[in-house]
Amino acid sequence: MKLKAQAQAEKAKDKQESSDKVSVWTMDLQSVLLCPKTKASKMYYKTKLQMHNFTCFNLGNKDGVCYAWEEHEGSLSSEVFAHLQYKHFESVLDANRNIEKVIIWSDGCGYQNRCCTITNAYLDLAMKHGVTIEQKFLVAGHTQMECDSMHSLIERRTIKDIHTPRDYIVIFETARLHPSPYKVTQLYHSDFMKLSWAYVTKIRPGRKVGDPTVHDLRALQYLADGRIRHKLDFESDWEDLPQRLSIPEEPVHWVPLFPAQLPITLRKYNDLQAMKPVLPRVAHQYYDNLPHQ
Repeated sequence: MKLKAQAQAEKAKDKQESSDKVSVWTMDLQSVLLCPKTKASKMYYKTKLQMHNFTCFNLGNKDGVCYAWEEHEGSLSSEVFAHLQYKHFESVLDANRNIEKVIIWSDGCGYQNRCCTITNAYLDLAMKHGVTIEQKFLVAGHTQMECDSMHSLIERRTIKDIHTPRDYIVIFETARLHPSPYKVTQLYHSDFMKLSWAYVTKIRPGRKVGDPTVHDLRALQYLADGRIRHKLDFESDWEDLPQRLSIPEEPVHWVPLFPAQLPITLRKYNDLQAMKPVLPRVAHQYYDNLPHQ
């Protein structure tokens, strides 16, 4: 309960700090969205296509951003989330050159937020743009964030039949009108990249048995000079992470992550084919063209 109270107080403080020079965000992955989605009995017990929606919410101006992709266009690997977050915050920094610090609140999910792959992406971004980036993790079981309101609003709008993923995109784009609609980007396999180099290979704050582990991290800070600092609780001071930085001889760059679309299982493909009779004919070609095993 102490950590929960600390996290709530820290996030409230960060929200007040939001300004032209400090950009504060929350982010989270929405629960899996299934497609197609209707009340037809033919849909029951059939495996459906998965749609993913990663959301970012600006605590300062209340901008909401959706990054959506279908399961055959990208996985849920740490590389996917590292590139998503890198590109999102790179666009934030490019749009406002006055920003000196970015603060990002999320849950502590390993492959999404708290792992080496994500750390390498944020460190590269901090060094290239000359800014400070802070990741802060809410306590497990107490992860309600402002971006979760985006998920709730989208779910309330998802009351009509869903025939193809395009129907979800329209819902994302129209779910909110005020203060502004959500900004929606649909992603394809060719959009996902991975870093060509790893500055660090682990982010554990301790070295010996019994020392703190990655799960004990409450915050990570990436500095423009290449340092990584951490906190084990929000009331303590920043401490250097005891990991040596590996500097490459060549400039670090992004390389393609997926050479092609990811095939769905044959069972899923056949199930989707079996559902076509209850879908409008205009949707049939989409399911016919899905890559499959």
